[in-house]
Amino acid sequence: MTKLKNNYFFLLIALAFAYLTFGAITNVAGAIVPKIKEAYHVSGSASSFLASVFFIAYGLMSVPFGILINKAGSKFTLIFGSLITTIGVFMFASLPGYYANMVAMFICGIGITAIQVSANPLVKDVSNPEKYSRNLTLFMVLFGVGSYIAPHVVTFVKLRGLEWNYTYWIFTVVSIIMLFCFAFPKYPSEKTSGSEQKSEKSFTYLLKDPLMIMYTLAIFLYVGVEVGVANNISLFLEDAHNISNVLGTNAEGVKNSTIANYWLGLLIGRLLGSFVLDKIPTKKAIQIYISCAAISLACAIFSKNLNIVLFAFPAVGFFISIMFPSIYGLAIDSYKKEYSGMVSGILCTAIIGGAVVGPLIAKVAEITGSIQKPNWYIGMMIAFACYAYLFTIGIWAKGKHEAKK
Repeated sequence: MTKLKNNYFFLLIALAFAYLTFGAITNVAGAIVPKIKEAYHVSGSASSFLASVFFIAYGLMSVPFGILINKAGSKFTLIFGSLITTIGVFMFASLPGYYANMVAMFICGIGITAIQVSANPLVKDVSNPEKYSRNLTLFMVLFGVGSYIAPHVVTFVKLRGLEWNYTYWIFTVVSIIMLFCFAFPKYPSEKTSGSEQKSEKSFTYLLKDPLMIMYTLAIFLYVGVEVGVANNISLFLEDAHNISNVLGTNAEGVKNSTIANYWLGLLIGRLLGSFVLDKIPTKKAIQIYISCAAISLACAIFSKNLNIVLFAFPAVGFFISIMFPSIYGLAIDSYKKEYSGMVSGILCTAIIGGAVVGPLIAKVAEITGSIQKPNWYIGMMIAFACYAYLFTIGIWAKGKHEAKK
């Protein structure tokens, strides 16, 4: 068995590169939100929405791509997803305009969704059993590295006197490399199960179950607030601290570094989180971490000291780091094994929350202030409301011993 798994070494390399790539493409949004606002003369909420359109594709296409994997296989879906991603980033780079960029972002999201929905289970299929957890952890780390690098790519482009959309020319080249990486390795053979009728019944049952609805809302709000805070950091620093006047030409680098450090904090938190969760029950850890995230966000929002603000945002990233795997794990453990696939599909669909919370934060800030001077102190109350709901998971979540019949 070990020998067979080792035949997929080059496919593992391709998957590793894919996680790095879609981590960067997914989370560059926070650095380009102010660029969209400036280039197309739109409001902060409109620019935040364009950056979040990516997640609408994620919410709409997760289940269809799961079906496609069953029918056409992982290789076809990965190559198809890489091709769609390449088309999306190429369109973003070459077709300027608010609505053109929105369409390109949506297409890009469709491609990334196909890749991630295919890649997650494929990691298990091509890993030696004793190395599966290590490989999956490594790939999530690479996703985090991509997220950390992406804002710095925007800074790199600007320092060379290029327009901000040249970032997407770089992504186009990287996506083409990813496409070729998936085209040539050997893939494991795949068999279809033919259990569609059973899956349909499971899906209907789960959609009506209050506990599943509560977990789904938790993922929706978590992804929404994770992405929403990141995508509004730059706008907040500009509006609340007038950072361009304070730091001059260094302002953009500092803004992009703060966003990058937010994702770095999340990456470090996930690396350390596995040790924490070995010592503290998951439900308790969620309550502790989300409380610390709320305190960190309060420091970031209400402190008048810019240095504290620049450290507090990465602290928010660190303390929300365990939320997704913890909520996901609790949801899976709350149901019998036969429901796992459908539970996972529903939870992945809830990632569409990434398209809602960020623009909502910016819109509330504009409504309670103005488009020229948003009231971010009120807008960020949306983030605190999301944290409050996530805190309650530690009260009502079920454990494995409480799994539903």
